[in-house]
Amino acid sequence: MIKFPALTANAIRQDNPDGTMTQKTLAERFDELELEYQEVISTTYTAFSEFSGKNKEYVDSPKYKTWIARAKKLITDSYGKDSDFYTGFVEAESGFYASNHEILTKQLKPAFDAAKADLVYSIPAISNALANINDGLELIINILNKFPAFCRQLKKRHDGRPTIEISDEYDVQDLVHSLLVLHFDDVRAEEASPSYAGSSSRQDFLLKKEKIVIEVKKTRKTLSAGKIGEELIIDMARYCAHPDCDTLVCFVYDPDGWVNNPKGVISDLERGDTEGKTRVVIAQF
Repeated sequence: MIKFPALTANAIRQDNPDGTMTQKTLAERFDELELEYQEVISTTYTAFSEFSGKNKEYVDSPKYKTWIARAKKLITDSYGKDSDFYTGFVEAESGFYASNHEILTKQLKPAFDAAKADLVYSIPAISNALANINDGLELIINILNKFPAFCRQLKKRHDGRPTIEISDEYDVQDLVHSLLVLHFDDVRAEEASPSYAGSSSRQDFLLKKEKIVIEVKKTRKTLSAGKIGEELIIDMARYCAHPDCDTLVCFVYDPDGWVNNPKGVISDLERGDTEGKTRVVIAQF
């Protein structure tokens, strides 16, 4: 699992100075986990327990573990790992003779509910702590979403003068780099990422202060949605070992529309990161 410090950039997406978007976003994330909790409960089945010597109720183990990981992440983003809410939730995982159904319903869910109930009182403090970091991430997302418009404008040269041709991934990287240095002081290009599965790779950009890694890709006929998704999943796993990566932004420039369902790809990739630290932008004309 990717381990990140508390109160990191994409924990809260704050659009308004008064923090109203912040409160809505965290509340929505708690509501989403409520729905996921019901999905986990729907997998309940009965099996014999060797420890207790009787039948007990259980839930699907992978779904159970995923829900716990996402709940921990949300509580960390909301209150920090030093908070009583986080400590209480972690302690609620224990239960040597209890089934996972018992732990989930009698221990974890009450701890989760307590954290959710107190959210409304904690939003202002969290908003202030995250404002500067979050502004940087949202600025990056805005730049990348508007990248196609930037490219179109480059072609509108006075008197038909020559312009930059964006033919491959390196061209996209050069332009993204130029845009980033307008807004950030320490943009490091082509930083070597740690070894993963016996190999190492090079990330495109590291924003050292913000602890944000930006991975840039450009689609082509031989690199469409399926292949892009596979590569990004590998990238997401790689960066879990990078000490300077709190947030991974995956930028896919798709000017020719090779990705037929960008929203679906984005949703699948972001949900695939149970720590919630990946943001995906697919920019098309």
